[in-house]
Amino acid sequence: MKKYVFILSFGIFILLSYNIFAKPIVAFGYLTNRSGNPNFNYMEIIFPNSFASAFEDSYDCTVIKPLKVNDLLEKKQLKLEKYYENYELPQISKAVDCDLFIFGYFVPLADNNIKIVLTLYESGSNHIFTFTNIGKMETEIFRIIDRITLVLCDFFGKDNFFMFKTINKGSGIGLLTNLTPEELNSVYSVFMDSGYTVIALQGNELESYYAHDETIMNYFKYISTDDNSYDFITDWTRFKIATGTWQGKKNSQWYEDMRKFYEIYDIHYKIFKNTILEKYKTTYRDCDYVLIVVFNDDRSSCWVRAIDVNAKQLVFMHPHISAAGMGSDIQKTTRELIQIMQTPTSLPQKAKKQ
Repeated sequence: MKKYVFILSFGIFILLSYNIFAKPIVAFGYLTNRSGNPNFNYMEIIFPNSFASAFEDSYDCTVIKPLKVNDLLEKKQLKLEKYYENYELPQISKAVDCDLFIFGYFVPLADNNIKIVLTLYESGSNHIFTFTNIGKMETEIFRIIDRITLVLCDFFGKDNFFMFKTINKGSGIGLLTNLTPEELNSVYSVFMDSGYTVIALQGNELESYYAHDETIMNYFKYISTDDNSYDFITDWTRFKIATGTWQGKKNSQWYEDMRKFYEIYDIHYKIFKNTILEKYKTTYRDCDYVLIVVFNDDRSSCWVRAIDVNAKQLVFMHPHISAAGMGSDIQKTTRELIQIMQTPTSLPQKAKKQ
């Protein structure tokens, strides 16, 4: 009996060990040529192959390149498309059996520049991350690959961390937080002592009506800008509004109001947001960044988003910042945030090749 128990226990250990130590699987789709010039079509596979190889060299994972991804999909009566709607990504990643699915597009620009846009979907989540990189097609192509690889390693290896640029002292910042006026004053003092200009975006003498509503504050996690976005997946094809001559004038007006609402706040939301940011930039001329800093209940940690007001872009994203040591200290956590914002990120030191 003991023998069978030992064999069973050993088998369970082996299975658990496999799951714990198995390398994450990262699948790459196509980078679609959106130039309209078919002469660039050959890069649709070359680019993702290059990114896959660079990522595998820097991060301990198993990569699947586009042609292999297509082979896997064909076994399930699917094929690798050049473009996917966001709501299609869970099905594709499940079919490929990967932990991260990456696809995107590129557009050659004037002066031999190239714009590369990648979308990342982490399997099992309801979130997508999109970022943009621009550089010279000939002289900077390897730098572009390195920059993109760095973003991939940060996002996947550091639990959705993203840094497009450092936010250094001397910058003007406006803070949106869930802190009380007294707590906010302590955060202001740390930023000012660190050399930042603080703009009174959120009054420190008044209680904010939204600051203590966790649901409202969590909406700020999702930032959609022209070049870089962290958003959740929605499938509007499942949203139906029944209409007809039977609905009457009152319901017709309601339908029209709903149509306008979704047109402004969903279909053309980025235009609406950019308009607001432009007004904000005009009003707060010394503000370079809007920092959204949301602390947990005991104030021992926070998550952060940062928007470059002038570029109107998401430039920094951190899922969890906490200071070392015991106890909850808002100022200590704020100093840790500032240290992270000022420190350029770098590629991880993967185990040296033997």
